Amino acid sequence: MELILGTALVALVAFNLTCWLNVRHVPRVSPVQWALVSAPHVSILVPARNEATRIEPCIHSLCQQEYPAYEVLVLDDESTDATPEILERLCQQYPERLRVFRGAPLPEGWIGKPWACFQLAQHARGEWLLFADADTRFHPLALASLLQECRRHQWSFVSLLPREELRSLVEQLIVPLLYVFYFAYVPNRWRRYFPRFHAASGQAMLIQASLYWEIGGHAAVRGQLVEDLALGRLIARRLGSAPVADGTEVVSCRMYETSGEAFLGFSKNTYPAMGYRWWALVGFVGHLLALFVLPPVLAILGALWSHGLWSALGGTGYLLSALLRWQVSRRFRLPYSQVWLQPLAAIAASVIALNSYRWSTTGRLQWKGRHYRPLMLTE
Repeated sequence: MELILGTALVALVAFNLTCWLNVRHVPRVSPVQWALVSAPHVSILVPARNEATRIEPCIHSLCQQEYPAYEVLVLDDESTDATPEILERLCQQYPERLRVFRGAPLPEGWIGKPWACFQLAQHARGEWLLFADADTRFHPLALASLLQECRRHQWSFVSLLPREELRSLVEQLIVPLLYVFYFAYVPNRWRRYFPRFHAASGQAMLIQASLYWEIGGHAAVRGQLVEDLALGRLIARRLGSAPVADGTEVVSCRMYETSGEAFLGFSKNTYPAMGYRWWALVGFVGHLLALFVLPPVLAILGALWSHGLWSALGGTGYLLSALLRWQVSRRFRLPYSQVWLQPLAAIAASVIALNSYRWSTTGRLQWKGRHYRPLMLTE
């Protein structure tokens, strides 16, 4: 047992060091006025299916951007709630800025969101395409700031990590853990050699239109439930990297309304993100329990049984796991109140992963009224 604890401590120290190095070099997009003479035309593309409770503040924020050349396109993806009526009213409010389209029926072999994004891109007129989720809200200077950051770094693609509004318990447990996975497990310099270590945030993703069509657009990831992950890997193979930037000063996002909705949403994505590989699931759950649950459990048992070494090693492991969450929380404006919840987060993530596996193997993968059969991620 001491050997397992010692190995876990070494891994946690390495993860903390990797996280510290990685987050220091994440570019931050801060609000700035457009300061250049020419402004490339941007198409902001918003897929919307049953988003009546979220779509209005999103569209207001996008139609009020302080940028000289852009359009906002929204696709109503066969919504069954009040989304169409809300969009019609918004069109009357922003007649020169906003265009709304009714989505075509979902073709065979397509997942809903890639299909909606692909339809939007076909209507876009911009040199750049900004894909934005309907649950996001943008600072008035977000578009101007992002385009200038792209010019400064010579990016043709970037995805933004928004300021996540975490109100439900499941969100507070899982979302910081996702940041830990991305920033603590793989050094950034490795990503250029291993495209599969790249990802992208579909909540706010900017890409040059020429590059988008060059890689095949969302048609290239048509069958992927986690389309932003697949698209990030595809772009990394083409460009050598898929840049991710800190957008917490210019974009915010409220992904889910309740813990139940968050549980369903993460269950939809987890096992598909593993490529439907059972051995990846075993490794995922096993390492979570070994690194983040076992140390505090043994620390408590050591205290109860007067086993000093267990208490010392287990307590150190628990502090190191809390430090991991503190690093990403500090950098990406996540609530500090959850940094001590890593063991509970690991248990919740394990339950979600197992539920995702159950859904995938029993044909119960579904989201917003649509059911999907398992499809392999493109490697």
